Amino acid sequence: ADAHAVAKAAPGPGNPASVRTAARLVLDDAARLDPPLALDYLALVDPSDFTDVDEDFTGEAVLAVAARVGTTRLIDNIPLTFGTLGAAS
Repeated sequence: ADAHAVAKAAPGPGNPASVRTAARLVLDDAARLDPPLALDYLALVDPSDFTDVDEDFTGEAVLAVAARVGTTRLIDNIPLTFGTLGAAS
């Protein structure tokens, strides 16, 4: 369950809310695996100042995920672009 898988799981036209929802679904599923994924953080942020993006955000954002599987810490991120049409890429 990395940031790329999470971002690609967002249904339909992407927007911050759908990306966050899809991320939670993927990560919740991974938490039920053996060994389970233990989420440290999930953030959708503006890369210029690392503040959380609002639901009506447009422009560049970064989906960042950190989690643990056993003693291994996994960190991943993916850049996303939210446009005027609300699509994330």
